[in-house]
Amino acid sequence: MYIITTDAHGNYTYANDFFYERFGLDSKIMGTDSLLSIVAEDRAKCLATVTQCFVEPGTPHQVILRKPYHDQAVRSNHWEFKSVVTSTGEISGIQCVGYDVTLLVDNLERSKRLLALTNQQNARLQNFAYIISHNVRSHSANLTALVDLLQHTTDEAQSAMFLQMLKTSTDKLAETIVNLNEIVTSTTVGAQPREQRGLRQEVSRTLEALNVLVHQNQLAVSVAIPAKITVNVVPAYLDSILLNLFSNAIKYRSRSAPPRLDLGCYREEDYVVLTIADNGQGIDLVRNQAKVFGMYKTFHGNDDARGLGLFITKNQIEAMNGKIEVDSQVGVGSTFKVYFSEIV
Repeated sequence: MYIITTDAHGNYTYANDFFYERFGLDSKIMGTDSLLSIVAEDRAKCLATVTQCFVEPGTPHQVILRKPYHDQAVRSNHWEFKSVVTSTGEISGIQCVGYDVTLLVDNLERSKRLLALTNQQNARLQNFAYIISHNVRSHSANLTALVDLLQHTTDEAQSAMFLQMLKTSTDKLAETIVNLNEIVTSTTVGAQPREQRGLRQEVSRTLEALNVLVHQNQLAVSVAIPAKITVNVVPAYLDSILLNLFSNAIKYRSRSAPPRLDLGCYREEDYVVLTIADNGQGIDLVRNQAKVFGMYKTFHGNDDARGLGLFITKNQIEAMNGKIEVDSQVGVGSTFKVYFSEIV
């Protein structure tokens, strides 16, 4: 166990032999600044603990500090600091008793990294499950509707158009499956590959994948996104975010007015912001503001609503250092703002 004392200014006044041996020091350190032998990043923490000793005389305060050993290896040590009080009540110095806790600290850090990795893997699996259950289901519904249209049309021009739409939808499904493979093969959320993608092009591709639903529900769509705007994203996440928000606009469309979806884009500080505005049923934010992006939260009573879409969308955009906001009014519609970070 190490035992040292310092004066009120932090200069060494005593050290035991074990301290000398472990840290490769000798009595020449007496009168020198003890703070200088501590790893620079830990000095503020050391000073804060000493300050506590002056504020609460006689009360021990504990701290873990890193210090180089005689072999230059940096070790972590647990210290108990306690002020030395004279008979007149003045603080003459600090007594420090310490011992090596390097193995404990290293194991704790290893456990923290393992926990962080586990949490990242769980988030990746959650995203994988959502993309399987929601995105693939959306593509499947679109393909089923197209096959039904093909079976019931005798017009060659319409058949050709439906076949082209069918090809577009199957291509989009294939891309989704490729993106799912990227999620499975990456080891952490942070390690998933980020790519520059043209935002307008990706929006158009998602709308094409939903073309049957757009057509069937007579949804008027306007896109005001410059062709040159790009976003740095995990492709699977961008695909999932767009598909979820666009399909929600269709699912919760207005029943009393021609449904409309307006898509725009602008830059704000370090973000590219995608705006998604509809004139649908809207959400009562007075009652549900805190629940909008919560897990298993639904607002419209649909039988097929699972309450996962907006929760996962928020999770995915935040995994890319972005954020999502919503402004909504019942019977008027909703505007979602998706902030894509330009900082990688």
